[in-house]
Amino acid sequence: MSEEIKKTYNYHKPSEQGLKKITTIRKAFTELDNLVQELAPSTRERSVALTNLEQAAMWAIKAVVVNDPESVVE
Repeated sequence: MSEEIKKTYNYHKPSEQGLKKITTIRKAFTELDNLVQELAPSTRERSVALTNLEQAAMWAIKAVVVNDPESVVE
């Protein structure tokens, strides 16, 4: 088995363009998080929604970084 770490598990330092995309994604998810907290009652369902929103943000950011041809794998 190879000792090389698969691309998926490596740390990817995003390019400058990638950082701009990540910032845009984070702002959008923050706005939606704020809206859910403002409008949805404090229930289990809201907690699940916010947890899944956090998970979606993580995957969206990973999609940008891992597929950025200018990112640096460290």
